[in-house]
Amino acid sequence: MESSYPSLLPVLWFVGAWALVNLGFVLARLVCRRTSDSVELVSPLHVRITTRALNGAVEAIAQSPRIARVLDGFYAAGVFVGVASMVLCTGLLGIAAIQIAAAIGIRAGAALPSVDLWQPLVALAGGSAGYTGPAEGPEPRLGRRLAGDAQVLQPIIPGVTLPAGHLWHYLVALAACAVIHELGHACAAARARVPMRACGVFLLGIYPGAFVELCPRLVARASVGRRLRIVCAGVWHNAATALAVWALVRSGGLGAAFARAGWAQVTDAVVVTEVAGHSPLQGRLPLRSVVHRVDDVRLGNASAGFGATAIARWTGVLTAGGGRGSTDAGFCVDARANQDDGLCCEMSARFPLGESPDAAIFCFEMFARERLERAQSWCFDLRAVLAQSARCRTSRECLRGDVCVVPRAPYASGRALRLYYRAPGSRREEMLVYAGSPAELWLEVQVSSLEPRFAWLPLALPAGVETLLQYVLSFSLAFCLLNALPAWHLDGNLALKLLIAGSRRRQQADAGVADKQAAPETQADGQDDPADDLGSGGQLLYTVVGTSTTVLLVWCAAGSILLLAL
Repeated sequence: MESSYPSLLPVLWFVGAWALVNLGFVLARLVCRRTSDSVELVSPLHVRITTRALNGAVEAIAQSPRIARVLDGFYAAGVFVGVASMVLCTGLLGIAAIQIAAAIGIRAGAALPSVDLWQPLVALAGGSAGYTGPAEGPEPRLGRRLAGDAQVLQPIIPGVTLPAGHLWHYLVALAACAVIHELGHACAAARARVPMRACGVFLLGIYPGAFVELCPRLVARASVGRRLRIVCAGVWHNAATALAVWALVRSGGLGAAFARAGWAQVTDAVVVTEVAGHSPLQGRLPLRSVVHRVDDVRLGNASAGFGATAIARWTGVLTAGGGRGSTDAGFCVDARANQDDGLCCEMSARFPLGESPDAAIFCFEMFARERLERAQSWCFDLRAVLAQSARCRTSRECLRGDVCVVPRAPYASGRALRLYYRAPGSRREEMLVYAGSPAELWLEVQVSSLEPRFAWLPLALPAGVETLLQYVLSFSLAFCLLNALPAWHLDGNLALKLLIAGSRRRQQADAGVADKQAAPETQADGQDDPADDLGSGGQLLYTVVGTSTTVLLVWCAAGSILLLAL
């Protein structure tokens, strides 16, 4: 019973908060007899705030003669980025659809008939000839890859696919990316002489967003080229934001700023800033500890792979499937110390650490090449072996009667890891053994590359800012690519329509049938919207591309959620 309360607490907070919001609007109507036009309760879970106070500021910035040419060139480049993103993301969406279909087939393979109907999908997704259809035991390599980090599209659900502790980073980054996106539309419209009528923000459930309102009549009068700039400006702003954040972090500018504020840069290790309360390492791994090695991967060694920095190598080791390359040598153990109880090596997806009730023992197997020659397993005391045994590459390097073994890990969710660290104020190296999911360890232990020089400085501030910037970078790229899709109700759909309309007008001009009385940059009052003139072939292309992209997007979203359930 006690474990059920924490899971219900966020739901109670959510329901209670929205109940108070709805109650506040009801009381406002009763007391004031009317509600403000700037704050509106659209639905019980949808609040919208609208303002016109920023109209003048956006207009002044966009029409400033000092940066007029810069903005024109900037938004002209945005059209190229928007179109390129449309093509790129459409291709990625097709790949993702095949990946998700193949992954669902592999996950659900045990329930399928003996005839393997999913083999064509696996082959299309780049599967190897080693795939032999549904079978018990570890998933095929392709299944792990498609359902894991290599999946192109993954659902973003706080508390499910994202750590619950990152909720505020998630919400702030999402709101910032939405505001930046809409600011792009507003500034590009102002440059096209289409003033902004209003702007605002909204909250739908727990998801924040932003919007701008433009005059439809003036938008319709703008030329196809100017409308393309307006449509692609949001995507372009998100792409520019992602590039700026990447440059800030990659160039070391963020670390330099914190260094001036009182933090020291740690280049060969990571500093522990937070350990989740439910983590088995809570109380065992002190805060401010400096972790410099995971298994045999030294975080300060650039040649170790897994990334260019210590933080990247920490992430790479813990999120790489199967922990490839993290162990360079085995451990010499007396084979007579075997404590096999018949359950220790019974590993499965449900019990990746084995089914033995004795948590102290762990299943071991031969190291490297000897594993192929001698497929045998033993059960030894895990911590005793990892802490005290001599290292080896073959059993011939060990004493007579000893075997060269490593912890068995057929499932990525069940591994034995060694963390080498120095406690705060100590120069002595200590080793901590962790048995479980490396991905959960990565989520439960927050680290940073910055260490405060003074005790009064907040330890978790640099890590918090780094995490926030990572979400801003990820969401900016997501806004850029997904909004560029030519699916219904997305920016890419209108951009596709304008591209087809612009191509048709150029063809008409070349054929000498264009309206010579029409202004080159705007349309006369009462004239039809040029974006509606697609021709029969253009209309067919627009409908087919828009519909097929929308279907693929819905399939990828639903399939990704289904993969979580499987």
